[in-house]
Amino acid sequence: MVRHGSPLKPENDLPAVIEPIATDPVDTTPPPGGLQTQLHSSQRLNEYYNQVVAELRASLAEIGEDVDGAT
Repeated sequence: MVRHGSPLKPENDLPAVIEPIATDPVDTTPPPGGLQTQLHSSQRLNEYYNQVVAELRASLAEIGEDVDGAT
């Protein structure tokens, strides 16, 4: 059985030439200082969250709520 319209054979029945696609290698190395910047940002965010939790606990203590969750 002959298949017509095959993507590998053009209309003149000559084999189609498939050229390889040139690609650049994927650069997986982080930019200089990228990891240090992320670490510093994570540390600052962690300090901020710790401060927020401390303020929430202090607010709960002021209104007489049990900080550990039991009322």
